[in-house]
Amino acid sequence: MGKGTFFFLISFLIAFSSLAQDQVFFTGFFPEAAITKKLSNGNKVNFKVENQEIIFRNFENPEDRWQFRHYRTDLMAFYDWKLSPLSSMALGLFYRVQDGSNAYRIIQQFATLDRFRRFRIGHRFRLDQTFIPNDAVEYRFRYRLAMDIPLRGDEVDPGENYLVISSEPIFGLQEKEFGLENRFVVTLGKLINPQQKIEYSVDYRTDGFFQEGFRTRLWAKIGYFYNF
Repeated sequence: MGKGTFFFLISFLIAFSSLAQDQVFFTGFFPEAAITKKLSNGNKVNFKVENQEIIFRNFENPEDRWQFRHYRTDLMAFYDWKLSPLSSMALGLFYRVQDGSNAYRIIQQFATLDRFRRFRIGHRFRLDQTFIPNDAVEYRFRYRLAMDIPLRGDEVDPGENYLVISSEPIFGLQEKEFGLENRFVVTLGKLINPQQKIEYSVDYRTDGFFQEGFRTRLWAKIGYFYNF
């Protein structure tokens, strides 16, 4: 991410926060890394870590707004069954480290891919159950729609860039309380070689549509992915 892009993003965050004083709004950095191992039977195992660091929050007191603090760390592991060249099923385990609210999660996933000449469209369906001590279990259904577009030619070759645009509504239920969240992500990626890629993303999340305290979060993400 260049300096110009970075300062544009910071300026956008400040302007956005001035329009969202009645909402919870915060932003920060979101590094992530994942390792995927392909097994001899064609299936895969995947391990991923995500870390979120807040740098700005729209507190009423201006002196409290700029900060740098750890928000949460997520650890994930998946076993992925290959159903066909364009579909798979996965089971995942998740652990979240967050001050005062560590959580465990079980994830069930089905993914399928539509290939076109110049782009691909991915569909990912997830069910998950989140367990937090002294809280009721939260059940969620998630659907992620993503478009993957090579920026040169019809396929992404090593050394070339690609664009991914995705949207993921998340429907939650906890003790008869219904929740809705949406995640919209724009990603610029580079395929370093057949085993490695790096991605830079802007990740915009909204939730609390049906409860008090509507919340928006904007993350500047960088991700490293290794496959072998």
